[in-house]
Amino acid sequence: MEPPKPTPAQRKSRLLRRLLLGIVYLTALSGLILWEYREHLELLSSACDTSDPGTSTGFYARTYNWMLDRASSDAATQVAVVAIPANLADIQSNVCLGRQYLSDVLRTLATQQPAVIVVDKFYGPSSCNTFPQATQELLATVHSLTFPIVVGESTDLLPSERHETCLARRPQLDFQAPTVLHGLTRLNVETQNIPLRWPVLPSESSQEEPELKDSLSWTAAQAYDPSLASRPRIHTLLATARPPFARLSMDLPRQTSTQLLCQAGTPGAQKRWSVDCTGNAPPLNLRGKVIVIGSEDTSDRWSVLDHRMWGFEIQARYIQALLSGSYLSALPDWVALAFFACFIFLIEGLPTLLEAYLPHLKHHRFLSHAFHRQRYLWVLFWTLGSFLLITLACLAFSYLPPLAAFGDIVLLVITRLLFFAAESSEKPLVHS
Repeated sequence: MEPPKPTPAQRKSRLLRRLLLGIVYLTALSGLILWEYREHLELLSSACDTSDPGTSTGFYARTYNWMLDRASSDAATQVAVVAIPANLADIQSNVCLGRQYLSDVLRTLATQQPAVIVVDKFYGPSSCNTFPQATQELLATVHSLTFPIVVGESTDLLPSERHETCLARRPQLDFQAPTVLHGLTRLNVETQNIPLRWPVLPSESSQEEPELKDSLSWTAAQAYDPSLASRPRIHTLLATARPPFARLSMDLPRQTSTQLLCQAGTPGAQKRWSVDCTGNAPPLNLRGKVIVIGSEDTSDRWSVLDHRMWGFEIQARYIQALLSGSYLSALPDWVALAFFACFIFLIEGLPTLLEAYLPHLKHHRFLSHAFHRQRYLWVLFWTLGSFLLITLACLAFSYLPPLAAFGDIVLLVITRLLFFAAESSEKPLVHS
């Protein structure tokens, strides 16, 4: 026999009790989420990042990669990489030799007619006082170039925040050439985000207001395509100051500086550096491309989205992503919160309201799953359906789906399913 129907007073009391339990439950869940992201929230409250760039790993990294691969473009590759290999120990460790070596590499690259050369290095004004001829040779080479060359610029960390920043411009070698541009070599805390701009003071002792300095990758992308900033997506990114997520699993043309000197260098340059040209790779087509030069330095090796990359390789992929549009914008926080709130209402609030005020819908073909005995089906349906719909909608509008919210929802759903299973075992079905 069927149990007696509850009176209006009983339904109201049950509704209030469940709402109270729901508030307590959601308050505890919110506290858990805030505790889980406490380090991220502390970082957002600071104008300066003091930690090393990190990345997501494991399942999240594979999910990020899958999502960002959906942002890939069929456009031709516009960026190539030239690596100064780690086995050139003398050049890597000696600043003056490094400047001379770069001079020969730049002169060799100039014969390939690239569009832009990007040097992912910082040059201090007094780093090579013992052998100033090396600096003069580098300056003369840069002056001879007729295309833009983007050189890395570094920053110092201030002991305390001033004028809403704690970054100050480090003294930079003055190349005195109109073709030279500078961009900050800093990476974001999450290296899958493309850095665009930071507020930076002119010097450590300056009391002036900070100015927005472009990153190395953003400066290079603009040098290659000056109209890039007028694109609607880029304009929105700059206006919101939210760095986009780059597709970093892309393959870029790559060769070492040794291979380059073997294929296109002068005999004098090859002899000067004792270049071994046995077993070299075929030459790359560098004409009209952005060429990123960097050193395979162990201090500039990062783990990003389950991949190990040199810093200059990350910068090259940032540039390619900006030029080809192979990136996903960050979803506004209010959208992610609204999605989370709607999901909570669907699996908690709506079933409670239906049981309290519309019990006659218990036998409805679809809504019946919202009632007590079949709630696990209701929760599973809306979990999978919400993930699919929000993912498709985000990718359609070039946004990264809210993966953090997805992770929290999975934990929430597992908890609820375990609760339903325990409750069902304690209250077996009553047959008429």
